[in-house]
Amino acid sequence: MSSRLAKVSFRNKPTQSSVPVESIKETQQKLKEEREAKRAQLDGRHAYIISIVAFCLGLEKADVEDSILEGNQIKRMEQFFAAEGLPHLMFFYQGAEPIEGAASGSESSQRVAPQPDRSKKSKVFVTEGKTVALTGVCVFFTRANTSKAITSENIHKDVNFNMLDTTEVGLLKSVEQSLSEVFIPTLKNMDHGWGELNSPQAQSVKQDFISSLESFVSVLTGAQDILQEKVTLKVCDTFDLLTLKGPSDYKAAANSTETTEKMEECLKVWIKQIEQVLAESEQLRKEADDLGPWAELDHWKRRMSCFNYLLDQLKSPHVKAVVGVLLLAKSKLIKTWRELDTRITDAANESKDNVKYLYSLEKFCDPLYNSDPVSMVDAIPGLINAIRMIHSISRYYNTSEKITSLFLKVTNQMITACKAYITNNGYNSIWDQPQQIVVDKIKAAIHLNQEYQRCFHKTKEKLEQNPSERQFDFSEMYIFGKFDTFTRRLNKMLEMFSTISTYSALQDSKIEGLENLATRFQTAEMQEKWEAVVMNMKTKHYSFLDQRRIDFDVDYEKFCKSTLDLHNQLKSFMNSTFENIQNTERALNVLKKFERLGIPDLGIEERYQRILQNYGRDVEMVSHIYMKQKLDPPIARDLPPVAGRITWARHLYSRIQGPMDLFQQHPQVLTTPEAKRIIRNFNRTARVLLEFEMLYHHSWMEKMEAARVGLQASLLVRSAETGELFVNFDLEILTQIREANCMTRMNLEIPPFAALLQQKQDILKKNYDKLQLMLSENSRIRAKIQSCYEQLATPHVAKVDEAIQPGLTSLNWTSLNIEKYLSRIDKALVDLELLIDRVNDLVEFRIDAVLQEMSASTLCVLPEDEPVTCEQFVQTTRDLCLKQATKLHTKSSLVEEAANELINMLLEFKHNQREEVKKVEDDSCTESKTGDHVDSEGENEGHSDGRLCSRNTLPPTASVGSSSPVVRRKRRGICWK
Repeated sequence: MSSRLAKVSFRNKPTQSSVPVESIKETQQKLKEEREAKRAQLDGRHAYIISIVAFCLGLEKADVEDSILEGNQIKRMEQFFAAEGLPHLMFFYQGAEPIEGAASGSESSQRVAPQPDRSKKSKVFVTEGKTVALTGVCVFFTRANTSKAITSENIHKDVNFNMLDTTEVGLLKSVEQSLSEVFIPTLKNMDHGWGELNSPQAQSVKQDFISSLESFVSVLTGAQDILQEKVTLKVCDTFDLLTLKGPSDYKAAANSTETTEKMEECLKVWIKQIEQVLAESEQLRKEADDLGPWAELDHWKRRMSCFNYLLDQLKSPHVKAVVGVLLLAKSKLIKTWRELDTRITDAANESKDNVKYLYSLEKFCDPLYNSDPVSMVDAIPGLINAIRMIHSISRYYNTSEKITSLFLKVTNQMITACKAYITNNGYNSIWDQPQQIVVDKIKAAIHLNQEYQRCFHKTKEKLEQNPSERQFDFSEMYIFGKFDTFTRRLNKMLEMFSTISTYSALQDSKIEGLENLATRFQTAEMQEKWEAVVMNMKTKHYSFLDQRRIDFDVDYEKFCKSTLDLHNQLKSFMNSTFENIQNTERALNVLKKFERLGIPDLGIEERYQRILQNYGRDVEMVSHIYMKQKLDPPIARDLPPVAGRITWARHLYSRIQGPMDLFQQHPQVLTTPEAKRIIRNFNRTARVLLEFEMLYHHSWMEKMEAARVGLQASLLVRSAETGELFVNFDLEILTQIREANCMTRMNLEIPPFAALLQQKQDILKKNYDKLQLMLSENSRIRAKIQSCYEQLATPHVAKVDEAIQPGLTSLNWTSLNIEKYLSRIDKALVDLELLIDRVNDLVEFRIDAVLQEMSASTLCVLPEDEPVTCEQFVQTTRDLCLKQATKLHTKSSLVEEAANELINMLLEFKHNQREEVKKVEDDSCTESKTGDHVDSEGENEGHSDGRLCSRNTLPPTASVGSSSPVVRRKRRGICWK
């Protein structure tokens, strides 16, 4: 109406006189010069801002620049660029006209009034946004740091821009879209600019800020919905209310029946509209069963807005005019109107009061929407205490129905938060996450219900102690019934997960490897059956967290029945498995595998008792075996006597000790009277077996010292009957070495001498083998000597005997020079073999072969074809004898030469021996001066290297025949080491 009156008054203004054309041209020229002067002031900052505005609005840059040059808009841009200047700069693009006084060129010249007529051409202008309503597009620029000026260099970094388009959706919707679609998603994905986000406090600040923005967006959405739902009283079009200007007009209208009837018709329409609003507000609300406490606040905010808007209309001039006329006319509708006015006022006061108190719950309800059930627990006491305060002091919101409804909405939001927490806001099902994580989340939801009811009952008990306050006499079934139903569903899910976790051990079990193919097939069959049961649950498409769906209860019953069938099959399988196992320890190991499955009610304890009874019989059997075989126990083929007996005792002990160790892991099995009897038998048998082992071990340690004598014996010994040499090694030493090795492997103590034998066992065995080889070589080489020149080879054989002699007299198995001793014998044997081979070759090929030829010489040839005379026969025989005599003489010379060479070869030893003895005598004299003649044992005298030291007197050689020298030798003394 005011706008209409303003337009009428505008039409009634007198028209101005026409302005001369010359004055208009001068003004236009002046404005043009001012625009050019302002254009010259523009720089890169202005160009950047103008280009952004033109791009956002889809306009030409020159058009935007021309619009900005009007008035003092450039001045506001300069204030935005200056240090400590304006924090924002806004451009509106919409249809507008200047308000009165705009011609002055001041700030008021930029104030424009919105025009609903969209046919009017839109225009770009700078504004503060305080005096102009936004009906078009707004492009705004902001800067966070106002302490420094904006330059062409930093404007790209320090200035941000955005836009709001209200042409289609309105201002509220535009702001809501900008926040929800741009700012909030960006802030959620930003990790910089928040400071240190590593601490929980910083993360909480970020989450609280984003939650506040989301809450503000929801407020904008609610406000827009409220504006769309407002009730506007019908305009009174039956009478022109503008004609009522004074009291006389009101009286005239009241005295006019026609006018009164028209106004009553208008008032009836208003009464009907108001009654409808009141009736709708008093009706029972139809709400979704999962609304939270914020829905209660939104409801009362809507009612408050609706009734306040009605009250504003009831106070409007045209409503007052109608009511005033009817009041003067004493209309019957006035009484009804007053009652409605009172009801509207009460409803408005109630909604206002309820909104005020419900707003106090907002900070306590925030955790219900922005926290998980774990952190939500801390906010429950404050929330319930706030509801208690509202129940106590609120004028309207204190009824049992309203508080119960509020508690129910709190319960609904808790259930919603629990579902979102478990499913990651609906992105994952309970099967898409690790099972333990889902179980922890479910337990957190159950704990939330427990704490919720605990805090409620605690507050209720406190109120009961103070009867003056209003009590919590609400229906707990109505408040917590839904949460209890949801909790029962969660408990069933926990039981289902626990069952799945328990029986899933079948998939990883190795029981199938215990018995035959039939057992493995039975195990595989149970695994396949269980996988089918689990897969049947995982393939359900409904939400398991929806407590209203009874499909889960039906499927859960089937799941439990299938699990029970599988359990019975597994129990039968276990019983059949143990029927085929007779060994106690193996039965315990198999039972351990079944126990590791963690499946309850398999009769594990009963099975332990049965195995314990069998074990008792095993202990008695071991005791009987010991008593029967203890004097002559069976010994393994490769074990020495003592170690074999100890091993036999230990084997018997292990047969009873292994199962007992397994039984001790289950102390409850050993608490029965029968178990105590078995334990006594076990202790008695184990003690006897340990005493048997200790007895033989101690006896062996004492006997071990007797083996030391065997190492003091000489290396070799000669048979008194045959004179044959033998290796003088006590085989008992090898047995004791084997005993020591076995004792060490059995972790038993060994004496120092046994440890020494272990260290020297390789050396002793090697020396024994070398001596055996040496004796066999000695026998082989001596067998090559022929009896014909055995006497001549005696000196050479004596050299070998001399090398062997220390092993018969002075060297024992602890001597340190056995290696050198064997080396000397090997050298002597090699020399002797070489000499004998040369002698045998010489005799065979140069003496025996020539003599054989000489024996075959022909001295007489008898005629074969015809007889000859005596003279011819004699002459022929004489000639043949002369010829053969020459040959025989030649061969005899060869034999004689070979014989002399043989003699010289055998007697050459004399000369070499004389030189060696002289060298040894000199070395012996030198060493005797230094006193180096004590061996490592301190028992024998001689050189440290074990060489022969002798003093011989070698007489000059005499000839035998023509060329054979005769060597006379006298041994004066020999010293061995």
